[in-house]
Amino acid sequence: MRLLYVLLRMVLSIKIDMILICVFSCILIFYCSNPHTINPVEFILYTKYLVPVGVCVWLFVSFRLHLLITNSIPINWITINEIVQKPKKIVVNQISTTFICFLILQILIAGIIASAIVMTFSAGWNLFAFIFKLYCIYFVLPFIWSWITGLSISIIYAYHSHKKAILFFDVFLLWVITLFFLEYKLASFNVFIENRWPYIDPLFSLTFLKENVLIKLVYLICSIGACFVFVKIRRTMVGIAISVILIIFVTFTTDSVQSKSQLDKILLANDYKLYHQIKNKTYSNIKMTDNWRITGVQVEPGSRYPIQIKLTLDKKENLIRFSINEQFKIDHIKSEGKNLSFKQQGSIVEVETNGVQSMVLYYKNTFGSSFYPLTSNIVLLPFEANWYPQSTHSNLYTIDSSGTFHTNVQTKKCKRIEIIEGEENYSWHGDHLDCLSIIKGPYKQIEIQNTKLIVYEPFLTKTKNYRELKDQLVSIRSELCKLFTNLKNTNYCTNEIETIVIIPKSLSTTNLSLYDSTVTNGSYTFYVDPFLDVNDKPVTAYVQELSTFLIPYRLFENEQISIFASQYLMEKLHIQPSGYLRTIVEKSSINSESWNHYTKLTMEEKEKALIQMAQEMRRKD
Repeated sequence: MRLLYVLLRMVLSIKIDMILICVFSCILIFYCSNPHTINPVEFILYTKYLVPVGVCVWLFVSFRLHLLITNSIPINWITINEIVQKPKKIVVNQISTTFICFLILQILIAGIIASAIVMTFSAGWNLFAFIFKLYCIYFVLPFIWSWITGLSISIIYAYHSHKKAILFFDVFLLWVITLFFLEYKLASFNVFIENRWPYIDPLFSLTFLKENVLIKLVYLICSIGACFVFVKIRRTMVGIAISVILIIFVTFTTDSVQSKSQLDKILLANDYKLYHQIKNKTYSNIKMTDNWRITGVQVEPGSRYPIQIKLTLDKKENLIRFSINEQFKIDHIKSEGKNLSFKQQGSIVEVETNGVQSMVLYYKNTFGSSFYPLTSNIVLLPFEANWYPQSTHSNLYTIDSSGTFHTNVQTKKCKRIEIIEGEENYSWHGDHLDCLSIIKGPYKQIEIQNTKLIVYEPFLTKTKNYRELKDQLVSIRSELCKLFTNLKNTNYCTNEIETIVIIPKSLSTTNLSLYDSTVTNGSYTFYVDPFLDVNDKPVTAYVQELSTFLIPYRLFENEQISIFASQYLMEKLHIQPSGYLRTIVEKSSINSESWNHYTKLTMEEKEKALIQMAQEMRRKD
């Protein structure tokens, strides 16, 4: 109690510091809890100006508070008079208590911000835990570093030399300026936010959290080491020289590590190459062969050959031909220790087998593109991406008339779909591979009513919202299967919903497209742009609206039917529109007069019009 009383008196003696803490904390909470955010992790963006300010605030407060503590306890006088056996223990206890109070305040702020974001997005505990963790990594760790540095300066100032304390502060200040220059590229620094994705990038920022923590801990240890050097080395210039060398080494080593982790430029550059490859592609009617089977798969993102596929031939042939995604290049093909000759042109691979019975394909160690990245921290290999050999040829990527890149994924027929989530390395051996998806990164796996959901973490919401999404997908299926009789015996109508995958769209695609979903054999995948304005309701409600035109398009591959069916389904199932269908209509080739005429029809008339469209489409086929 006496210790708390002493601390309370100290706190009252630094009123200006307390006012500064209150003002900064309120501004921090206000900005990070902004109810008009587009993405629940948008507060990460504010680090570019709130972290530098926070570092200065907590450095100043920590220095002033600890200087007050050290000056208020005359250790030498207590030692001489033998009043207390271990007088330094009093200082350590007070410093520890203030640090605990500091941590409690940071935890409270993190809890308030996480709670506010959860309420804004109608989410639950999963999102709360995720936001709390992100806040601690992006804000609390730099503030702890600042607090410890302020403590170090006050100790040097009180017990050693004022001159050394000032020099240590100068070295630290220059170090912080250098770090922020490297981090935010201050030469092009803008106070206003012009581009969100470099800060809340859906593929990269959230997949290097461990590295982010380690780098901040290295900075903390380095500053403690520099303080130790200043304290122990009597010659000031020698201490400065050693500290500066240590700081320079740590700073540029960690910056080099961070630059290797920033894959966005590499992947976007590969997107650009892929774009021109598809743009200049000459289509041919070369026939694929089906006299082979996939009998082994090995995926090790960190290895020299990240993907290895074993093919077994049904009978001896001199040549086989298959199709794979253009972004994945084959390095070499081996059989019985010998390399086989092969030719890869775009998505078509031709292998001279020379009568062998099996072979192993070794993929090149490439990051791929932002469509389907393959790195140690990010793996996105959905089965519909054609990342392993196919016996049929399909155009996975398309470029529309406006020059926009799309992934024109065609729905595949699968007897069984296997989705592997979160594994470091994966291998499969069997007689015949059906449909295999491998996903690793900032994703959460959830089980809802015998349905597995794999959700990008910033899209997390309440369990009841996932239930509502599943119920709505069931209702959409019921209406479509009742409306279009030719669907009744298909997998779509007969299979239960086994998996729902909600992942962020590629950086290179348009924010809304009819290609943003696949549906096959009870497995639903939705590609969602995380920067669309979905802050007024959970992403599951957004997916409900998307599914009304994405699912019909995947079933019929017909723009008009999918859009007209969407309007019908939204009215029939009372789905509140957010304007996404209107955007799709504006991008489509549908005549505005025919669309306006259709929207004014009654539900019965809309139903008849849809049935007639489907019949006309079947007659043309």
